[in-house]
This record gives sequence, C-alpha cells and structure tokens, in this order.
Amino acid sequence: MEINNNPATGAEVTEQVQRLAKVYGDQIVRRDNKFFDVENLSVPLSRNDVERMILNRVRDEHPDVPLSKELVKGLFKFLIEAQHTDVHRSFQVWNGTAICEAGNSNRLIRSRGAVAANTWVEPEYRQLKINSAELGVVGQFFDEFFQLEHDREQFMNWLTWSLRNEGEKPAWAPFLYSRGRGTGKSTTARILTELFGTQNTVVPNNVSKLTQQFNATVLTSKLVVCEETQIKPGSPQENAIKTFITDPYVLIERKGIEAERAKQSCCFLFTSNIWPSWIGEGERRYLVMDVNHDGRSGGSRANEFSNLVGQVHQFLDDPANVARVYNALMRRELSEGFSAKSLNIADHQTPTMERLRQTSRDTILDRLEEELSASGLVALPEAGVVKFVQAHLKGNINQTKHLMDELGWQKTKAKWDGKDYARAIWVKPGYWIDRGKIHGPDFEPVSISDHLADDTRFAEVEII
Repeated sequence: MEINNNPATGAEVTEQVQRLAKVYGDQIVRRDNKFFDVENLSVPLSRNDVERMILNRVRDEHPDVPLSKELVKGLFKFLIEAQHTDVHRSFQVWNGTAICEAGNSNRLIRSRGAVAANTWVEPEYRQLKINSAELGVVGQFFDEFFQLEHDREQFMNWLTWSLRNEGEKPAWAPFLYSRGRGTGKSTTARILTELFGTQNTVVPNNVSKLTQQFNATVLTSKLVVCEETQIKPGSPQENAIKTFITDPYVLIERKGIEAERAKQSCCFLFTSNIWPSWIGEGERRYLVMDVNHDGRSGGSRANEFSNLVGQVHQFLDDPANVARVYNALMRRELSEGFSAKSLNIADHQTPTMERLRQTSRDTILDRLEEELSASGLVALPEAGVVKFVQAHLKGNINQTKHLMDELGWQKTKAKWDGKDYARAIWVKPGYWIDRGKIHGPDFEPVSISDHLADDTRFAEVEII
C-alpha cells in the first residue's frame, strides 16, 4: 500500500492515531503471540497480516485520512506495542471464548483482564432510528400462513418475547410442519432472520450440523433455523437438541480449543415437510403447528399466495420496513398467561400435537399389548421384545423399558434353553419364574423354553 509522505503536524497525527485506534481496537484480539479477527476467530494471523488488514480497512473506510509513515507507525505502536490501560485503543488478550451477548453492541466482553468475543452484531436496520411501527405485508402473510388464530397468536408471542428479551433464551421452540411444499416456511425463516439480523442467524443444512463436535458457530448465534428437521427417536441428536433448546449453559467446542461449558441464548425455529413422529408424548420443547393451506404449491390459491410471498421478500429488502415491523412487535402486548420459559401443553396444545400424541407412543403401546395378548405368552426375553418393537412396531430400543413398564410387566433374570448364564426376561403381571419354570394362577408350571417355543409370531424375529 502506498504511504502518503505529506507532512502533518504532530498534533494532527496524534489525534488521528487516537481516533483510528478506537475504531479498530476491538476488531482484533491477541493470544499466544497470535492475532485473531473477531469476525473469524478460527484463523490465527501474524502481526504482518494484521497490519495489512487494518491499513486496508483504514483506506476503504477513512479515505480522508492521509496514511503517513508517522501515522502508520504510531497507530500500530499504540494498538500492539505500547502497554497502557486504554482498553478501547489496544488489541486485548483473548481468553479463547466467544459468546452471544445479544443486545450488547460491544464486540468484546471484558473479564478479569482478558476479553471474550461477542458474536452478536446489532442489525443495521436498528441504527436507522425509524419511529413508525407497522407489520404491513408481513402481518398479511402471517394471517394467510397460520390457519388457526391460536397458532398465530402463540408464534407472535414467542417472536415478540424473544426480540424484547434478546439476552435471554426461550425454553421452547416453534415447529412448523406442512405436508405440502410452498406453504411459506422458508419465508417465515427469512422474516425472523431479518429481524434478528443476518449476522446473528445460522441455518444448518441438517440437525447433524447442530449436534456435531465443533458446534461453536451454531451455538454462539442468536437465531438457529433448522429446516427439514428429521430426528431418530431416542438418538443422541434428539437428546442434544433438547438440551440446546432449554439449557442456557451448554458444552461448546471450537477446533484447536478445549471444549467449555458456556452461556448460550439461542432461539430455535424448526420446519419440516415430514410428519415429526419422533416427537414424544407430552414433549414441552416444541410447539408443533400445521401450516398447510390452500395457497401451497399446487393448491387452489397457489398463485395468490405466491404473489403475497413475493411482496414480503420485496418488502424485507428495505431495512426501513424491517425496522417498522420490529417496532410493531416491540410495542405488541403479549397474551395473558404467555410464558416463553415453559410451554403449558394443557392450555396450548395444538391439534397437530394432539395427533402426534395419539399416533406416537400410545399407538405403539396399544399394538404391543394386542400382540402380547394374541400370543398368549406370559414371559418374554428382553432381547426378543427389543427386536419385536424395532422390526414390527418401528419403535426404538430406548422405548422398550417404558412400554413394558406401562403394561405392568416385571423384568427379572433367569436361565433357560440350556444356557448356563442368566438372561433378562419380562414377566406378565401375576406370574413369576422359579427354577427355570413359569408359575401363575390357574397356570400349569412350564419351562421357559417350552413356553417360548409355542409361539411362531415372535419366533419370526428370533425371540429365542
């Protein structure tokens, strides 16, 4: 870069150094003799790299400042070399952490002589100082998108609370389901992205990105949009996501840096075109809403709704409109009894959630009870129950114990079939096992092996 050799007074250079040092002092942090841009903490930089980056930024952002040798030397001496207590005008020591301090415009969070990087960036539209407030075409869109007033009201309550309390996190998340495509789920995600800020939003390709080992980028964002969400019931992914939704302190890991338990304030939005059968009965972390409507692709009002979606995207292209929507939400009154910290499914269960309740675990439980009654068996090896639930009922291994417990069966251990070691076996209420034989009321004692050999239904899954 060409350096201006035009002379300037010492006072002018000092004033310019002080001004530029304050502008760029919080854009770089240092650790172990390396430097890091707060916008990309995963890439270590040399001092030469940093000096070139800062000079380029000064040239682009402050073209009125003449870059004399005296100014350049003074600027980097002040930012890097000099030991002084003006923390806003020097590259601070990074403690290796990044946190999302939503609502705090400071890029660095100071603690005990070092700093953490604040990943939250104030959305540009909030700096426009727009006072007017209106939902405009966004309100029309939500009226069409949500088929039930209850669903729309709860979603708007959640959105309002989350924007009004950005430094906190809600303990449940909206889940938008529609069998058809083109219903506006992605448009809803864009509305939220604009409101929370594109730099504060991450859209993982799938839930594996959210639950992978190095998850710092996701968990240090404010808004996480998981599209096409499909999770295996009882899997580590399902358990991890439940933790992320509710727990403000989670394990965050970045490449090259030891994992640590840190604060997170993520809001989650889930969408899917696949029926979320994996959501268990009584689940309080998801408000599941069916947003299928006749404006979907191929629906009777598809053209009309498509035009509305186009208007929404055009509307959001103007930051001033986003500011008006934000103001309208900030002034909106929350419904009486609304809580972002606890989802009361007794009062706010949607029809979709009721369908899930009826078709998930209850259905498996009923079918298992019917199959057991039809078999006439009063004792079943645990391995056989697991195989049957997986192969015929499409359940998972973690459900087996809960299902058998609810049916009242008791688990014990016994030896049978010539094996010299005990195996786990479930016994029907009112029956018991003693010395390898099954006993019960009005039941002729029979050996376990003989009892199991009589049923071909369970033999198909190699229950013995």
